[in-house]
Amino acid sequence: MSIATIATKLVVGDLAATERFYRALGLQVVSRNLGGEDEVRQEQCWLSATGDASAHILILSRFVELPPPPAPTYPGEVWLAFNVPDVDAACAAVTAAGGGVHRPGEDRPEHGVRAAVVTDPEGHFIELVGPMAGR
Repeated sequence: MSIATIATKLVVGDLAATERFYRALGLQVVSRNLGGEDEVRQEQCWLSATGDASAHILILSRFVELPPPPAPTYPGEVWLAFNVPDVDAACAAVTAAGGGVHRPGEDRPEHGVRAAVVTDPEGHFIELVGPMAGR
């Protein structure tokens, strides 16, 4: 069996607000769509670092016929993880875009990276990973 990760679907309550947030961090729209029926009817925005399907896709999905999901609580079930060139600058961009900083950037020498844990406006956890300070 062969398997590859191609996309991550994030269920959101406010599609427009979360799309603005992730676009402010640098993701680009691949497509938008509305489809399905009954309880699976979804309004979606597909985003990637390249603006096309050549990179991993983040699918923001709002279920039209269902109430929004509850806000995640730490540590949650799943975190998004993004590689960034400057963790501290990315934390500032998250805050400016309406997100929050759960754990500020700190060097993690055991992994050879600097990492922070932030949240989008709906509270989904995101790990930002980049080079350690001074590297």
